[in-house]
Parts: sequence; C-alpha cells; structure tokens
Amino acid sequence: MKNTTTILKIGKDFFVKNIINILFFSLAIYLLTLRSNSNGSGPEIVFFDVGQGDAILIQQDNFQILIDGGPDDRILYELAKKMPKNDKTIEVVVLTHPHDDHIRGLMNVLEGDVVEKFLLNRVEFENKAYKYLLENYKDILVEVVKGDTIQYRDILVTVLFPFDEEREEYANLNNESVLLLLEVYDYKILLMGDGEVELEQRLLEDLDIENIHILKVGHHCSKTSSSEMFLRRVNPMIGICSCGKGNRFGHPHYETLQKFEMLNVQYLITYMEGNIVIKFDDL
Repeated sequence: MKNTTTILKIGKDFFVKNIINILFFSLAIYLLTLRSNSNGSGPEIVFFDVGQGDAILIQQDNFQILIDGGPDDRILYELAKKMPKNDKTIEVVVLTHPHDDHIRGLMNVLEGDVVEKFLLNRVEFENKAYKYLLENYKDILVEVVKGDTIQYRDILVTVLFPFDEEREEYANLNNESVLLLLEVYDYKILLMGDGEVELEQRLLEDLDIENIHILKVGHHCSKTSSSEMFLRRVNPMIGICSCGKGNRFGHPHYETLQKFEMLNVQYLITYMEGNIVIKFDDL
C-alpha cells in the first residue's frame, strides 16, 4: 500500500486491552490517501515505510526529531510529504547505530537539510558513511547517555541506552542501539532501534518500564528480538515492524509474530501499511 497512510487511534485503558484488541482493526485503523504535507500543529509520530530499514519522525509545529534514515534517499521524499512546506531545518537527528539501513538515508538528509544537532552513541565500526559523518560533522555531533532528554512543548524524549557507565561494547552492533522513550500526553512509545534479546534483558534489569502503548520492535521484528519476558514486562498494545517486502533476512520472523498474537499485541508492518502515523491530538 505505497500510497496510503495508516492512522492509529489508541485506547487509553490497559485494563480493557483485550476488548480494544478485538475491535482494533474494525474501529481503530482506517486508511487515507497520503497528503502532501501535515496540516495540524499537534504532536505526531511517523514510522516511515522506507523499505528494509528504520526511519521515524517525531514532530510538533515546526520542530522535528528524525530517528534513523533508512537505507537510501527515499527518506527525502517521505520527509517532504510530512514536514511543513517551508521548513528546511530538522532540529534533532538521532542515529541509533551505524548499520547501512539506518545511516545511509541520514547522510542524504545532512546534504539536503539544515540539521542543528546529531545525536549518537559513538562506537567502533568500519563503515564509510559513518567515518564520513564523524570526520565532517563534528560541530553538530552529540554523544548521548541514559537520562539525556529532548523536550519541545508536548514532546518528551528520554535516552534509555547507552548507560552512563564504564562498559565494554557489545560485539553485536545491534545491541549498541540508542534506545528512546517518547512520552506525549499520557502515551508512552518505546523505540528499540535494532536492539536484540541481550539488550532487552539489560533494559529490564536497569529500568522499570511497563505498559507501553506503542513498541517500535527491535531489529525489524527478527527472531533475535522481542523475548516473551520482555514483551510481558513492557506490555505493549501495538508493535510496529519496520521492514521491506521480500527482504533477504526473513523479517518479520514468524516466531516473533506468533508471540505478538499469543500476548494480544496488535502488530503493523510498514511494507504492508505504508507510513504509519499517530496523531496524538486525535486519540
């Protein structure tokens, strides 16, 4: 559904979660023709359909936070549809980790837009785009740690990982992903980057996180993420799988989708839905 946008409405009461899930697809999701620009000034989050990769936009008024950019320049076309027409500045860009399906689109953004701050977890990794970023954009790069926040009006984003402690880097780069908690009004959205089971465990050990409204599922809904223990603890109502149709990795993995079904977590897949948009003022 490349020309559609999925707009979600989310129930507020976790105690009636099962009832809401039964009605979810018939009452809570509807499809609209994609509009060229966002009209409202209220807070929203967009999970872009950028193929096999991640790209997430959080915005209110003319303030934007872009998390990852997908594997190519498609992010430029998607941003043009959602950002105000004359707004060429992105206040904050976050790179969760420097795999190509997260960083390459951001390099296109850096060439085409004004970026005020670029947040990252600096790691040792051989990647041409990452090397170019570190060498040529030093003036806007900011290394983040747990507890750092970004706030604009109704939007609050808190860094959950990396932890502010002396530690060895994970050999698996996915587990060096910057993890973020977005809070808008009374809603909580957990953004897991490509974090896998090992990072989920560390997160549960370090933080008290539960009753998440929306989970951007780690590592494109692979079988190496979303352990049953993690899903039971964070208790999401909705899981977002960001991945490309027919990708060679087999994402989303059927075992992960089975866990969602077992635990009554509704899931949405970007290659099936197109851009997934949550307008918080409409909830």
